[in-house]
Amino acid sequence: MLNNKLVLLAASFLILFSLSAQADKSELSYPAKIGGKLGMGLINTVTGIAEIPKSMMVTTAKDGIGLGMSLGFVNGMTNMLGRTLVGMVDVVSFPIPTKPMITPPVIFQSFDQETTYASGWEIY
Repeated sequence: MLNNKLVLLAASFLILFSLSAQADKSELSYPAKIGGKLGMGLINTVTGIAEIPKSMMVTTAKDGIGLGMSLGFVNGMTNMLGRTLVGMVDVVSFPIPTKPMITPPVIFQSFDQETTYASGWEIY
């Protein structure tokens, strides 16, 4: 029951702030910036587990099924931990408007792209 509410809340934030995500971030208002960060943080915290199959698919497409099933799984576990922790940090620090530390910012934005991380925080 609680998981359903979290998913619904995360989906609501995604829909609410997806329109503003396409605009130039420097032109957004402070509430839009922090709302978007909070929404992305909630989504990344909940959907971090999806990094495992995503990484396996990306590695399989790039290096073949053997590495996809082994190295892709290990990369997926690492990225799951990274996306979940970055999401939690974004939820806790949402009053500070920063640029996303993960590319793609939400996992389903580009499911065939390898997940990368920024080297530090950048404030808008």
